[in-house]
Amino acid sequence: MRKTVGVIALISTLFLALPAVSTAADAHPKKYGVELQLGGGVYMMEDVNDYIRTDFIYEEPDKINIGSQFGVGIIYRHMENFGWQIGFNKLAAGVPVVFEHKYEVRTYVGTASEESWMEQTVSGYEVYFMATWYKPTKAGEWMLGVGPALYKAVLDRSIDIVRDSGPSPSHLTGGSFTDAKGKALGLILTLGYELPMGSSTSLVFQGGGRLAQVGKLTYDDPNALEGKQTVYKNAATGSTMAVDFTGAFAKVTFRAYFKPSIDWRQHPR
Repeated sequence: MRKTVGVIALISTLFLALPAVSTAADAHPKKYGVELQLGGGVYMMEDVNDYIRTDFIYEEPDKINIGSQFGVGIIYRHMENFGWQIGFNKLAAGVPVVFEHKYEVRTYVGTASEESWMEQTVSGYEVYFMATWYKPTKAGEWMLGVGPALYKAVLDRSIDIVRDSGPSPSHLTGGSFTDAKGKALGLILTLGYELPMGSSTSLVFQGGGRLAQVGKLTYDDPNALEGKQTVYKNAATGSTMAVDFTGAFAKVTFRAYFKPSIDWRQHPR
């Protein structure tokens, strides 16, 4: 959490340090911009929500469908009412204040004196490239964006099952792993309204949806002959577990526009 607050403070400082837009020197003063985004939404997470070991068959896992997102972006508008958005968003299960939550099951399996538990933690990110159309109004601009996105998911699982009662109970931890990762291509769509705050800054309110299912995750297992291990739903079906960020979202964006120097595309000789 401290790292996240530090990143927000750093980016906000950079925004404040950007030079104001010179509207007289450029017919389109909102041509180049950067933005800071914060929001949340609903994730599918069907496989992760439904996963449970047979040891916990009579227990219901905590189900989480609410997620947070935090990121940065670049705005490039080279036409009157059209441009591009390139951005990065950190995705996590949990509310924006927490940025992390666990899919959890706790029960007394082998003994009534010690608790057995199973936890899963999900996080990831998206990198998107959207074509964006703008519709000016008296107060601001409507915008519609759509484009492809790259998604990465990370899944950790921790299991501790108490089997024997007594002074020295045995603990089974099989099935635990860290940093199971996977990537997939998806699609993102946004609809928003940009409200100017000054000559070079604005607030953007956006809603949208994403298709973002990471269908296969693998992790390194030093004890396995193959090395890489795949995460499965269960041993019976043999189907892989998916981390699915698909769903609707809403976000608020602070956007700052600037005018680069004339030779910003040229490398010094």
